[in-house]
Amino acid sequence: MHPRSLASISALALSVALAAPAAAQGPMRLSLVGGSYPGSLSVALEQGPIFQFGILAMGIDPGPIPIAVVDPADFRMLDVGVQQLDLFFGMFDIQGTFALAGWTVPNVPAFLDVPLYFQGLSFGGLTTVFDEVSPPEVVRFAPSGTFRDRQVYMTDDRAFGSILPRRDGRWMAVGGGRGALLAQVAVRTTEIYDDVTDSFVFGPQMNQYRSIHTATQLQDGRWLLAGGVDLLNNPQVECELYDPALDAFVQVAPMGTPRVGHSATLLADGRVLVAGGFDVVTSGIDTIEHAVNSTEIYNPTTNTWTPGPNLRTPRVGQFVIPRPNGTFVLCGGVSYDNLILLKVPAVRSTTDIYNPATNTITAGPSMSTGRALIDAVPIGNDRWLVAGGINQMTLVNQGTPTNSVEIYNAVTNTWSIAGSMATARANQRNITLDGNRILVVGGGNGQILTPTPLASGEIYNVATNTWSSGPSLSLARAGAASYVTPRGQVHVIGGGTTSGAIARVCEWWYF
Repeated sequence: MHPRSLASISALALSVALAAPAAAQGPMRLSLVGGSYPGSLSVALEQGPIFQFGILAMGIDPGPIPIAVVDPADFRMLDVGVQQLDLFFGMFDIQGTFALAGWTVPNVPAFLDVPLYFQGLSFGGLTTVFDEVSPPEVVRFAPSGTFRDRQVYMTDDRAFGSILPRRDGRWMAVGGGRGALLAQVAVRTTEIYDDVTDSFVFGPQMNQYRSIHTATQLQDGRWLLAGGVDLLNNPQVECELYDPALDAFVQVAPMGTPRVGHSATLLADGRVLVAGGFDVVTSGIDTIEHAVNSTEIYNPTTNTWTPGPNLRTPRVGQFVIPRPNGTFVLCGGVSYDNLILLKVPAVRSTTDIYNPATNTITAGPSMSTGRALIDAVPIGNDRWLVAGGINQMTLVNQGTPTNSVEIYNAVTNTWSIAGSMATARANQRNITLDGNRILVVGGGNGQILTPTPLASGEIYNVATNTWSSGPSLSLARAGAASYVTPRGQVHVIGGGTTSGAIARVCEWWYF
């Protein structure tokens, strides 16, 4: 396709505007996928009027351009500038989509961090030439297979926060702790990353300061934020809901027990099972004796908590895997053993199975080693990859990670050994690259009270059960958060660094 001048579009617009308008399917939006070089870039204007004409504007600066240069009756602005402006004309198909074929992006280092701004318009307004104007979108380029730090900073440094999706397509960092990795000062702020401005802006505040909390999406789309440490680093009972429709946090009923390091699991009937955690945080290894074995269940319909069955052992930092039969297996976690008058720290290899139908806890199959402070990653066919995690803790050894890996089969309820990682790590990020590869990056090794954040990454190949070297983060991070962007990249936010501080800077992984 060839660029058209605004003058030529003006004449075209007048003729198209005389055609009968077609009904739009909803708020028109742009979909951009890509940004890696070498690679490809796909652009689609979606939810437009079926069989009606539209324009896609593309430029290298954010504008604005007044639409009045084409239609004096239209006082809206186009958020794409005139510098190297290209305009592409096309028709929306039966799905309401006007798409441009995937563009090949060559391996040109001059593309580094170059932004391309896009915006779409549909013809057929009742009083103006154009009907809908989509929100602007932008893509920025970087080499494929690498992490890219563009020096984009949050206002608040934060680790062990959560990332929540918003209705406007942007993502929001929620809570987390400032200060040192294991001596946190929790925040109640949220920050939203804006692709167009390449910056963070504050979002709605939570009702409570919280870090190391859980965030569980309910069946109605709201998110339950439960527990975590407060401003004074104490576990709390307070809970709240983030409502994307209202873009606000609403206080809800508190739990019966303060919890941090617990798990929270959505059940098939819409309730949430919360299990384990610390109910008190003291100094050093003494905190272990405050691990709890209690569970409780939140009912969002009645806004009430009810006690659930006790776990067979206290667990903190455990992970939960759903099974196709409707039960859930709660795996590992930090715990303790009673030895005369002492509570001796331990990391569990045992598992508990929760059955919602009978509201009972029974013994599950044990792992090959104790594990805590990791997540399980689905790898297909109801199998889950479990890599690393804290696996040793005694009165002398304050918790060291492992490089061992195993796979849980949720159908057969069995564990099998998998190939080991090159580096022992816990609190890492696990990123699914495609159906056959998992990137494990960052996290920490060393002892749990004095962790050493890592930058290195490794890639697990599901088909061959082997590990290979992967890309490294620009900054070593433990306890970071991440999400997959609408562009198809991975955005990594915050976390503890090798200096012992918490990061504000973020970075992107380009597939």
